[in-house]
Amino acid sequence: MDEVTHALLERGDVAKLRIERGASDDLAPAFLAYANQLNQTGTRARIVCVDDVAAQRFRTSLEAYPALGADAVVTVRELCLSLAADGRVRAAMGREARLLNDNEHDVLLEDLKVSGIKPRRLREMLKFFYKSISDCFSEEPGWLVTNEEQMVFAILEENLDVRRALLPCELPGRVYHGLVDAGAEVEPLVLLVDDFGTLSKAAQRLVQHVAGAGLVVAGASTEARNAEEPYPWIEGFASFADATGADAWTLETGAGAPVGACIVCPDPYAEFACVADQVKARLDAGMAPHDVLVAVPNGTWAAKMVEALEARGIAAVRDGGAGRLKGDPRYAEKCADLKLAAFLQLILDPHDFTALRSWIGMGDWLLRSDAFLELMAYARDHEMTVPEAVAALRAMDDEARGMNVFGKFDAPLDELDELRRACEGIGRDEAVLLFERHGMPLAPRMVALLGDDPARADLENLARNAFAGAGTSGGAGADAGADAVSVVPYRSCHGHFARVTFVTGLVNGFLPRLDAVDDKYTIDHRAVALERERVLFDDVCATATDEVVCTRFERDRLENTGVLDMQTARVFIKNGIRYASVVPSAFVS
Repeated sequence: MDEVTHALLERGDVAKLRIERGASDDLAPAFLAYANQLNQTGTRARIVCVDDVAAQRFRTSLEAYPALGADAVVTVRELCLSLAADGRVRAAMGREARLLNDNEHDVLLEDLKVSGIKPRRLREMLKFFYKSISDCFSEEPGWLVTNEEQMVFAILEENLDVRRALLPCELPGRVYHGLVDAGAEVEPLVLLVDDFGTLSKAAQRLVQHVAGAGLVVAGASTEARNAEEPYPWIEGFASFADATGADAWTLETGAGAPVGACIVCPDPYAEFACVADQVKARLDAGMAPHDVLVAVPNGTWAAKMVEALEARGIAAVRDGGAGRLKGDPRYAEKCADLKLAAFLQLILDPHDFTALRSWIGMGDWLLRSDAFLELMAYARDHEMTVPEAVAALRAMDDEARGMNVFGKFDAPLDELDELRRACEGIGRDEAVLLFERHGMPLAPRMVALLGDDPARADLENLARNAFAGAGTSGGAGADAGADAVSVVPYRSCHGHFARVTFVTGLVNGFLPRLDAVDDKYTIDHRAVALERERVLFDDVCATATDEVVCTRFERDRLENTGVLDMQTARVFIKNGIRYASVVPSAFVS
């Protein structure tokens, strides 16, 4: 990439530029050097990353570029939220710059079920809505055709307006229109964006609007997608030069790392051991841990792979994105972490109605969605906001309120008031006991966040960090900043770069998924799904610059194959245990 760096530094202007690179080409050094030079000459430049994986890759090298501050590298989401911090933009948006996380979206989904639409149909409609929002199609008049679509979308909008929160897919479009409607001027910036084609159409439009001083976009011609954007607009990168009059560069790159023959192991545990031994051999030969990536099919494989690596003294870190917290909000005994997360968010912001909505639903089979629907109707009828309606109803005595559904909120709101009072000036050990008594036990890591002072629990520190990077974990040998082997699910590999990548668990059902190979799906569906999975397989292999090592296993216990959706060939009994032979991946067989 030295040639690219030199060409960018020699570039006299900062107008629009499109760079087509190979899937294995890492432009981070070139972009950092170019942004550093622009800032040194007085032109404000920022690097915009498509997701946290890419941002971390750029940020690890920032110290070598003195003209780049901590804000020189941002994700698209961070860029949007920083723009929405302007009060004029926020007012024009009509919502707060508050994003629903995956668990809060689950609660929203329960509230939408009151429409009477069957869950499967509802999910299909939501996918259509979210894709339409991402593609800016929802801005076209008459985009909703049927009465059913209009009704469900109206319920969705009302629930989000009540929460004053945003879906992730809404953020770029809302911020763009907020900027335009408010007439807010943005500081002239040069933006450098790698993987531009993996952004949504709405995000690409916002980036082009903000990049008033120049825009450099780069990416590969493949249809790969990053871990955070389910609806990328590949065409936006392909047509960028024609649409904007930008210069276009195409880098001459090699074919990427060769994919060797697949190593076949008898069972999953033999595969974990084999991969760990192969990794250890490379590290013993002098390779740095961060130059090794282990791609896995799921969280179960990730946990077992980390165990095998650490058993050999190898620091390993699981990287799977933030994801959702485990638990089921419908059952009091299964929602400890979800309940704790909602309460801690209310510590940080007592007026966060999204967190309050989650809190009042915990432990109820319907998440009290029936009562919440009545609450929204009460607020409409009395011309007040839903938070105001909650306060008004809480102020009434039971006789005045009558035998209506609002009483369902009493227990969770009473518990919340009790917790808030108890947390005032509470000590560390007392806080641990308090949370446990209310069904929110703290893990040892969380207890440490309360601080060293027995007389004062640092609840704010706990609230900010208890679930930071909830989907990322590491074993005892992997400190946050340590050099470690990355263990990453297939669908989170995009944006990672390594010298050697191990692609593990290559059986049908893992990669490709069952809908690409199972006869219960139509031929047309399987063809489309297989192409989708082929793109993913190629994308995982493209993370390696030197070598790709594929591994698979031949059999597993029958119950495991069912739970983890593996495609099986035959069932047999060995030593009284039922096993199933597993079909090799269509990509390596």
